[in-house]
Amino acid sequence: MRSHFFKVFVCFLFSAQLAFSQGRVDGFLKGEGNIDLVLGGGYEIAGKYYAGTNKIDLGRAIANVNLFIAAGLTDRIDLNLSIPYVMISNTRSIQDGALFLKMKIVEKEMWDGVLSGIMAAGVSTYLANYQTEGFSAIGQQATTIDFRPLLHYQHNTGWFATLQFPYIYKFNPVPTAINPSLKVGRAHANYYFDIWYEHQTSFGGRDYQGTPAPTTFRELGVDFHKLGGTFYLPLFDRLGTFAGVSYVLSGRNIGKGFGLNAGIVLKSK
Repeated sequence: MRSHFFKVFVCFLFSAQLAFSQGRVDGFLKGEGNIDLVLGGGYEIAGKYYAGTNKIDLGRAIANVNLFIAAGLTDRIDLNLSIPYVMISNTRSIQDGALFLKMKIVEKEMWDGVLSGIMAAGVSTYLANYQTEGFSAIGQQATTIDFRPLLHYQHNTGWFATLQFPYIYKFNPVPTAINPSLKVGRAHANYYFDIWYEHQTSFGGRDYQGTPAPTTFRELGVDFHKLGGTFYLPLFDRLGTFAGVSYVLSGRNIGKGFGLNAGIVLKSK
């Protein structure tokens, strides 16, 4: 990837059940002094729900908007900030803000491209006393510490692959989790696209309609297998637009359905 226009992409939208996620960081770095401002919106329609791992007829729709800022502090260190606002029926609230630092540790030219080892770490916590129980739960009010090593390979033609294996420590009563993902795509001077797979496994936690019953939805363990993709198109030198889709293949204590998202990216340079 030769153009700075693609040294970056967006933080994809987070809902109460991580419906639009594909990892909170990517394998691209901004470069010193460069800033991206991303404003997006998303909508998930879940026709079924995994109560534990049993699929039941319980559906709902989730919408959100998300503000994301990515700043290059140096050529090797980025700062990412994400703030989502979630809407379910008549319940709506700002949700969980996240702050991440991402550092390139090592870089090696190989196979007509560059292989990078990156380490990212961040914190996330709830920004409002939103609804955590029942059909209109906005989220779990989780406070987390997130460690995620990444391997990112970029071929000279713009094709790339990013593998990450995060460990997400969550303070009680929300269960801790691992959240590996794989993304492949191409960052061209005139477009960007990717296809991704993401998995989450929680350590323990209780199940919706399980035995023993949870005393709060914050105790639910959320697992999933997801597929998705994104397409990004520059409109002007400093402005671009993106659209994406995701689908929950299977899971635990999560809605099964499609997620759609779109938004704009404003760049400082």
